[in-house]
Amino acid sequence: MRKSKTEKMVVAALLASFSYLLLLVEIPVLPGFNWLKLDFSDVPILIGTFVLGPIGGIVIAFIRSTLNFVLRGGDILSLIGNITGFLASVIMLLPIYLMMKKETSNKNLVTGMTISTIALTIFMSIANYFVITPLYMYVAGMNFGMPIKEMVLYGIVPFNLFKGLAVSVVFFVTYKKLVPVIEKRMAFVKN
Repeated sequence: MRKSKTEKMVVAALLASFSYLLLLVEIPVLPGFNWLKLDFSDVPILIGTFVLGPIGGIVIAFIRSTLNFVLRGGDILSLIGNITGFLASVIMLLPIYLMMKKETSNKNLVTGMTISTIALTIFMSIANYFVITPLYMYVAGMNFGMPIKEMVLYGIVPFNLFKGLAVSVVFFVTYKKLVPVIEKRMAFVKN
């Protein structure tokens, strides 16, 4: 059993490192909302969720966010952003995992990704309206040039719908390629 724990830790560390590296490649996708940047750091987290279970995925997301916080300076704005990123990753992984735990099928995978995208969009919209954006405005004196309501409606909602879709498509392709390898190498890790 010791070997499997060690293997799990190594897999989690590798996926968290890869997730952090992908976090550094940020792509602005919405004109006028340049601070909203797409990254694919959730793909290794989702892979880790299927290899190590939901707790493993959450641990990978936590390590990724902690690495990013520490290596980018560790200030209050970074803390807000990394907590938000961690919560968004958890919200993204849970519905996909739960749907696939019911039955491993393309239909359940697509349903899980759809639910994840909707949950991510709803959570981020509410969190930005009531907590995240007001915190950034208070702590850093940021002015987004529009009322929070408009920013959420025209920036946060479309961005998170697009992010959920983009991450889901990349994960779907990756998952389909890795399933045979995952099942062969990590069959003993079923949670």
